[in-house]
Amino acid sequence: MAETPNLIRPVCLGAVALAGNLVLAPMHEHTHLVLRRLARRCGAALAHTEMVTPEDLLAGPSEEELRKHPPPGHDPASGEMPAGTLSYKARNILASMAGDRPLAVQLLPREPGSLAQAVTLLASRGAADLVDLNFACPSERVVKCGRGGAMLRRPATALRLVEAAVGASRLPVTLKMRIGFTDTASARARALDIAREAAAVGIAGLTLHARTVGQGYSGKAAWPEIARWAEALAPLPLFGSGDLRSPEAVVAMLRETRAAGASIARGALGSPWIFRQVIELATTGRYEPVTLRERRNTILEEFDGLAQQYGETVAVRFMRLFGKYYAHGLPKASAIRAAFQEARTAAALRETVERWFGEGQ
Repeated sequence: MAETPNLIRPVCLGAVALAGNLVLAPMHEHTHLVLRRLARRCGAALAHTEMVTPEDLLAGPSEEELRKHPPPGHDPASGEMPAGTLSYKARNILASMAGDRPLAVQLLPREPGSLAQAVTLLASRGAADLVDLNFACPSERVVKCGRGGAMLRRPATALRLVEAAVGASRLPVTLKMRIGFTDTASARARALDIAREAAAVGIAGLTLHARTVGQGYSGKAAWPEIARWAEALAPLPLFGSGDLRSPEAVVAMLRETRAAGASIARGALGSPWIFRQVIELATTGRYEPVTLRERRNTILEEFDGLAQQYGETVAVRFMRLFGKYYAHGLPKASAIRAAFQEARTAAALRETVERWFGEGQ
């Protein structure tokens, strides 16, 4: 039996109208331009950059960096750096192109001043359609720095950050949160209170990863919490996140929680077609499995996109990691992962792809 068709529907985040409600979540060192492009082609209505601190976004390049990675139009011999020149890291995070819209830039803030400056910079450059604040990252290093998930135990600071971001420009501001810092009633109540106060300040939407910060990525995501938050924060659009590794899981989460949409992270790695399959399953009750040929072509397109942005040497390093995602669920997956790990050149990587994903397989 077909699923309820309106599980897939348009959503508005402030002034930004999304054609659908499936989102490519921000992922550190993964949501490069090429992955965003692949996800959009398969049906993602919104894509995020990887997270970046406001300070990293605002920091200009060093003299050494200018020599190694001069920005377009910069003459290293001049010895001058044009005003507003971004660092190499920031340029790559913000790298975009026609069709890569709407685009959300995720910031990992700690204090209001630099956050407001970063939002102003994004707005002035037209570099983003939305700004997403990360109050969810469970990384020990991030939390120790007072960022990410640490905000769930610093509600006053969290609200000052929201006020700074909302007040800095007309860009819609969204939040990424977890259900609590720890798995206690008081911690969960504190997190929801932060969300309620942020909604009152004027955020345009919220993504809820249905685990605590302390859980990291272990255990099972508590989807009933997504339903509870969605009801408590209505009419604020709330996107569910956590354990969305398959089309069946995404449709089940949307059906069980009535969330406004789904934010898909690791489920899209090595399978950007998950967005297309979710739409097919939600509207027809079935979906077409991906073919080996599509896997091959997608791997090569991702590699070519990374090579165009970073150069072949760096692209090979990325694909030695990313290749393992495309092997998931295939016979001889361990051998495929090992083959990607052994590839050291572009030629070797292409040979690996043809060997395991070519027409002869």
